[in-house]
Amino acid sequence: MSLMSKHNGFLFKNATLHTAGKQGVIKSGALYIEDHKIVWLGPSKDWSESWVSPKYHVNVIDCSGEHICPGFVEAHAHLGLYPEGYVGEPKDLNELTQALTPQLRAIDGVWPDDIAFAKARKGGVTTVCILPGSANVIGGAGVVLKTFGNDVEMMCLKDPACLKIAFGYNVKYNHGQKGRAPLTRMMLADMLRRSFEEALIYEEKRLLNPDQTPVDRSKEILVSALRRELPVRAHAARSDDILTAVRLAREFGFQLIIEHGYEAIRVMEQLKSVGASVVYGPAFRTCGHSEDQNFDFAHAQVLLENGIKVAHMTDHPIVPIQYLSLQAGLCAREGLDENEALKLITAYPADLLGLADQIGQLKIGLDADFLRLSGPPLEIKTRVIETWLNGAVVVKGVS
Repeated sequence: MSLMSKHNGFLFKNATLHTAGKQGVIKSGALYIEDHKIVWLGPSKDWSESWVSPKYHVNVIDCSGEHICPGFVEAHAHLGLYPEGYVGEPKDLNELTQALTPQLRAIDGVWPDDIAFAKARKGGVTTVCILPGSANVIGGAGVVLKTFGNDVEMMCLKDPACLKIAFGYNVKYNHGQKGRAPLTRMMLADMLRRSFEEALIYEEKRLLNPDQTPVDRSKEILVSALRRELPVRAHAARSDDILTAVRLAREFGFQLIIEHGYEAIRVMEQLKSVGASVVYGPAFRTCGHSEDQNFDFAHAQVLLENGIKVAHMTDHPIVPIQYLSLQAGLCAREGLDENEALKLITAYPADLLGLADQIGQLKIGLDADFLRLSGPPLEIKTRVIETWLNGAVVVKGVS
């Protein structure tokens, strides 16, 4: 069979591989991909042509002096809903006309031509979970996208990915200060309870009398959360708000992920009691109000050491998404093992998003989303040479 009829595989040899998995760091390693999947990885000396599928031609790329790691996974951001620039143009982040909007889907508001997607790729971010904002008690459903493409359905890995709820200042300011409920944390919690209780009543009616109970999309998403088909992502920074989220998770049995979690280390036992995880951050900003005072890059290590799953976030546009790796690097500076710090933006968010079998590590069978780097992944001077997503180069020649 002629070479022209063969498919192309790519072998990257002689690089330091940071797998973000059980294999740890492989020095003088090799990574082989076919189409959009990782087929083999290990020490370069162990490479064998036997790994090549029939009809494939191997393109060998010498990566001596380079480092390769998984594409970064951003667990909480708003790119495409809050496009960069266009000052004065209304954004699609928060539906401020009402406080309860569980039926809304982030995928319907994402603009993939937001320049932030290109910046994400250049910064090594290949996957992002995009959430509605935190102005509403219930904001709607998040979506997980790859960061390359112009059609959100083709970019999509998971939709719906989660249910977004929020506590504290943002909700009180955007509704209570404008004459709408909730004005207080008490009313906010009551609105959540009533919403979940009404969803349970709706589910019972649908089960007993489906023909006489019309489908209600606002209830359906809540029912999915109560069945633990979707995690509930709760914007909560202060310890009192975190504990209210834990209380509701205990009452209704949903899977809880705390967003921001600046004071999560104060209530770790309560978080563990309901199996909650934390998507921590963002950093690089001064304290705006009482909820922002206790952020510390050292907290990620404390949470991990106490058995709590953690991922880091930029909350783009609060911190530009291309600086996700810098935040993980600062966790390493505060004492977290560098391999663990890398997992904060690769393997751990992939796990929290329910996508560990597809992204987040250099591992056989996972998507070929990876970075060729000029140095170790979390070094301040390291630059992305190439970003590969689904087995294709989407950023090339940066040096």
